Amino acid sequence: MKKLIQLFLFCTALAVLPLQNTKAEINASKFFSIGLNLSNGTGDNGSIYLYGPTPISAYFGPSGGSYGPLTAGTYTVIIYTAAPGSRTFRFNGQAITTSTGSATFNNVSITSTAFASVN
Repeated sequence: MKKLIQLFLFCTALAVLPLQNTKAEINASKFFSIGLNLSNGTGDNGSIYLYGPTPISAYFGPSGGSYGPLTAGTYTVIIYTAAPGSRTFRFNGQAITTSTGSATFNNVSITSTAFASVN
């Protein structure tokens, strides 16, 4: 009888171990998530749209904003601003200077935290 109880406890311990690994993997995936940080140097409001694996439609204020989590993949990114005049829009190293109030970045690959700005 004692051996049967020991065997039961041993099997129960083995059954619980995979649950511990699953919790660790979930916590690790939250820690290493991909996001988007946007800085706005115009002093005016704007909006940003991401079309891709994780679609985002958001407004940002004079200080910019942070968005996510995002799924890694290929995106189309459109940034608008209400600020008048010629503006430079940047997304992950690409820059577009225009006076139309918006910029479109096509086929952008996002694999880690992305950075955007409007100046």
